[in-house]
Amino acid sequence: MKTVKNAKDYNCGGARYNTSYIQVVGLGTLTDCLASLKYNVFEKGNFTMDEALEALSRNYEGYEVMRQFFLNKTPKYGNDDDYADEIAKKIVDTVVELIESYPPTPVRKASRRVYFLPTTVHIYFGKVTGATPDGRKAGQPLSEGVSPVQGMDRKGIVAVFRSVSKIDWDKTGGALLNQRLSPDLTKGEDNLEKLAHTIKTFFTMGGHHVQFNVVSTELLREAQGRPQDFQDLMVRVAGYSDYFVNLPKGLQDEIIARTEQREI
Repeated sequence: MKTVKNAKDYNCGGARYNTSYIQVVGLGTLTDCLASLKYNVFEKGNFTMDEALEALSRNYEGYEVMRQFFLNKTPKYGNDDDYADEIAKKIVDTVVELIESYPPTPVRKASRRVYFLPTTVHIYFGKVTGATPDGRKAGQPLSEGVSPVQGMDRKGIVAVFRSVSKIDWDKTGGALLNQRLSPDLTKGEDNLEKLAHTIKTFFTMGGHHVQFNVVSTELLREAQGRPQDFQDLMVRVAGYSDYFVNLPKGLQDEIIARTEQREI
């Protein structure tokens, strides 16, 4: 009730603790873009920078071979690959240092903190972002939270946890990781025990947050085709939950595009 006592709202500095949180969106996308340019242009020489820029300007029209290189023959964040994961770590360290270097705001005297909790803005930001050198086409969603790019985490949930936990999240205001599990991973006591131990280990290694959807790709596609039969299907989006059939199609497609983890 500090704001009432001071007769000032939060934005005018009435609260006891004042912090300005800066949203960071698309960590996985940015990491994979930088990894792709470093690997394919500067190290391997698979393409020149001019060729890459031309392909991006054309939304990969006529450059599908290059796009497949970027998508499938380049190190990706979320696979316990230090090549990409170290880039993600450096991005977080640099962004935090840069934003927190600014002095407190003059009115609220608020310090600045960075957090990675995008809710749904990764969909909108993707719509207004052109093609990117990780193989993503213009208009497609960016990665959400601190999750890998949709479908690019190909070595299981343990590899994802290992990648994410290499970053020091204690210096941020929050870091949201989403994972989608095959329902088979929660069947039987043995699988549940394995999953519980895996989650506990993730936090022991420095993980900050994880949330799950336990639903198959097939069922989600069924729900898209027959929404009247799936009115009670609840999914975790990115920081909140909602009924799947009530979500806009772009957001439904993004959830479907997330990797369905089938093994621990």
